[in-house]
Amino acid sequence: MSETLDQIDIESFVAALQRDYSKLSIRIRELLHTVKCEHEGVTLRLHFPALAQGRSTIWEMVAVILDYMTPFALHRSQIEEVKAQYGKLSPDDYRIKCERLQREAIDQYVRAQKQANKNGEAGELLLFILTEWILKAPQLLAKLPLKTNRDVASHGTDGIHVGYLPETNTLCTYWGEAKLYADVDRAIASAVKSIKKAIQPESTEYELALVSRHLSTTGLSEKEKSLLVSFLNPFEHENYNRRVNVMTCLVGFDFDAYKSINANTNEQQFGELAREKLQELAPRFAKALKSAGIKNQLIELFFLPVPSVQDLRDRFQSKIGWK
Repeated sequence: MSETLDQIDIESFVAALQRDYSKLSIRIRELLHTVKCEHEGVTLRLHFPALAQGRSTIWEMVAVILDYMTPFALHRSQIEEVKAQYGKLSPDDYRIKCERLQREAIDQYVRAQKQANKNGEAGELLLFILTEWILKAPQLLAKLPLKTNRDVASHGTDGIHVGYLPETNTLCTYWGEAKLYADVDRAIASAVKSIKKAIQPESTEYELALVSRHLSTTGLSEKEKSLLVSFLNPFEHENYNRRVNVMTCLVGFDFDAYKSINANTNEQQFGELAREKLQELAPRFAKALKSAGIKNQLIELFFLPVPSVQDLRDRFQSKIGWK
C-alpha cells in the first residue's frame, strides 16, 4: 500500500464528503423489493413521492429537494468557504451569505439548462440526491458551473460522484444520467443510449480528465487530492486498475396506478402496484442493454414513477422561478 493510502484510507476519505439526507425519507419513499434484472451488474431501485390522503405529494417533494440545490450546483470549495465563516460573522450576515449561495445556485442551474436547450426538469437534481443519499456516494465535482463557463468545454454525464467499495477496499467513480419521460419505454431507450455513450473509453477519459483539471474546486486537502489522482491517472499508479466505474441512472415516468388510488389507499398497497410495474420493467431494461451490446458494466438504476412527468416539471419550474 502506498504512503498516500497509509495516510488517508479510502473509506474515511469518502465518509468525510458525505452529507446527511435522513430527513428526505419523509418525502421520498424507498421501496424494498426482491426484483432482479437478468442483466448482470444491474441493481434496480424504486422510489416514489410519499402519499397523503390518496395523493402524491409532488409539490412537497419539489420544495424539499430545492434545499439541496446549492451543493448540487456549486463547487464544494465555494460552499466550504462560506461555511468557514460560521460564528465569525453576525447571524444576519451569515444568513445573507447563505441565501446568496442559494440564489446563485438556482441561477446557475437555470443558465445551464437554457445553454443546453433543456427544459428545466428536476431529474438531474433528484439523481444527485439519490446518489448521495442511497448510494452514499458524494458528488466530487459540480458540473453546472463548468457548463455555464464559456471557456470550459463540459458535456458528458450529468454528475461525477465517488464512493467506497468495502468488498475490495477501493474507490468507485459514479457517472450519472437522468431521464424523465411520460413514456417509460422512451425513458429506458434514452437511458441506455446515454449509458452506452458514457462507458466508451473516450468518454471515460474525458470525465476523468475533467475531474483532474478542476481538483481545486473540490475543497480537498493536498493529501486527499493525491489519493484521488492515484485512482484517476492511468499512467502513474496501480490504483487506476483497482478503481470501479459505476453508471447511475434515474428513469422517471408517468405511472397510471396513481389514477386508481383513493383516500383509503395506503403506501403498502401502492407499493405493491409499483413492485408489479418494476417486475414488468426489469426484463425490458435488460433487453435494451443487451441490444445495445452493453456488458460487464455496473449500473445503479433508480425508477421514479410519478403521476405526471409534465406536472413534476411544471412545479419544479414554478419553484425556481423559471419563465
